[in-house]
Amino acid sequence: MEAADTGPLLARHRALEGDNPFGLDPEMDYLMEPDHSLPLWSETMFFLIWSETANVGLWLHVGVVPEDKTMWWAQTYAMLPDGVVLVDRSFGRPSDLKGPDTGNLKIKCTEPHKRWAISFDGAGEISSSEDLAKRVVGAGVATPFSFEVELEALVPVYDMHAGMGAEIDWDVGHVHHEQGLKAIGKLKAMGKEWPIEGVAIRDHSRGERHFGKWGGHVWNYAVWPESKRALGVFAMWSPTEEPMSSIVMIMENGRTEISHDFVITGMTEPGGHPREVELRAIRLDGSELHIKGEVMHNVTMTYVEPNHNLNGVYTDPREGLDATIADESAVRWRWTDGEIGYSNFERGFRPSSLPRAIPPLPSSSRFSGG
Repeated sequence: MEAADTGPLLARHRALEGDNPFGLDPEMDYLMEPDHSLPLWSETMFFLIWSETANVGLWLHVGVVPEDKTMWWAQTYAMLPDGVVLVDRSFGRPSDLKGPDTGNLKIKCTEPHKRWAISFDGAGEISSSEDLAKRVVGAGVATPFSFEVELEALVPVYDMHAGMGAEIDWDVGHVHHEQGLKAIGKLKAMGKEWPIEGVAIRDHSRGERHFGKWGGHVWNYAVWPESKRALGVFAMWSPTEEPMSSIVMIMENGRTEISHDFVITGMTEPGGHPREVELRAIRLDGSELHIKGEVMHNVTMTYVEPNHNLNGVYTDPREGLDATIADESAVRWRWTDGEIGYSNFERGFRPSSLPRAIPPLPSSSRFSGG
């Protein structure tokens, strides 16, 4: 670990090679039998699917119900043109370990580390990115929608926790896998049908989970499909805005580079703001990567302690609730050579800390102070 014991956990600098750089067992893509001995044991997944041709997308978030670990919850968002969002929340029990299934939403790993099949046939409240940034959504008047999507891996699986190269005390599980994929399928909603032809980002975590330690975080995973390049950054800070951890991961040309010094655009208000974002990171050779992006669509949710996830923004000043508000943005990024890629950019901030255009940075960062 490159930080003092009393300072933030900074990822250990190194480079890895090959198509499984973290030596992961592909079987870990399947679900795990729940650990009932740990009250806050959890397993979660999310998928961002973005169709660059149709300018529509899907954001799916699933996890174990804390009070009954054989049941899963699912947040299903369809991101339609003009900021429209269809919002559903469902619960169910998977029939096998190949993936979550709530009845309406079915997620199956058809080939570990390589392929997934996802489908939905249900209904959701008609909302918008703007409305999700103001209130809890998902129980109002609903309209039917459905989709079927096949995902195929573009890059190897990234293990964020292994990438840190040290023991992690985040209360967000002990496994955290991410991957960029190609997405093909179709989305039907509101009397229209859109082709899904684009990219997907997936995340899979398991272990004990509790939001009380989080003050906020920035988390961006991007993939560039033509070059099969991927980039992941993550930083977390405490409720008193003390930096807790930082990592940068870049995959390209069969090499995975791990470092830790970066700054990325923060949050000024929920709803995907600012919509123009940028990332600056120091690479292993000491050079600076500087790329810019644009938010294409956004959905917002609330993390309520100890481990519940609500659609939209939930605050209650009478109770002094200052829960983490998480924006999930589909972002279009331009690499330094001009290639276009897409990411899931999660910005999680407690309302009391906003506006925060620049996240808290370790004192050792080259970007501290400006």
